[in-house]
Amino acid sequence: MVGLAATATGVGVGAVLADRYPAASSAPATSSASSPPPADLALRDEGASVTVNWSDPSGGAVPFMVAGGQAGKTLRVLTTVDPGRTTWTVNGLSSRLDYCFTVVAVYSTDVAATSEQVCTVRDGTAAPG
Repeated sequence: MVGLAATATGVGVGAVLADRYPAASSAPATSSASSPPPADLALRDEGASVTVNWSDPSGGAVPFMVAGGQAGKTLRVLTTVDPGRTTWTVNGLSSRLDYCFTVVAVYSTDVAATSEQVCTVRDGTAAPG
């Protein structure tokens, strides 16, 4: 999985992803109506790179973590995105494999909200780009 190794800083990654990805940790993160998840998650698949876009429910007040990985495998945090940014591109992917992504809005060390998961849909042949 070329290009899919990164770490998050300043936030308990396991706690944030535990509610969606139990293998990450046993400590769940919490979410509420006052801390909604990122919405409208969409991918722009260009074969060797995928750009993840989302809408910011906080109006630019919180950072995000983008998690991703090969379809069918455990997702890992790939990057932390500063408040106000709603796009991120991962490079160095195989154009023959599918990848899945989710975005986590980090409201505090104890409160996070995870978007739905979206995946590339490739037919096993090289994607353009």
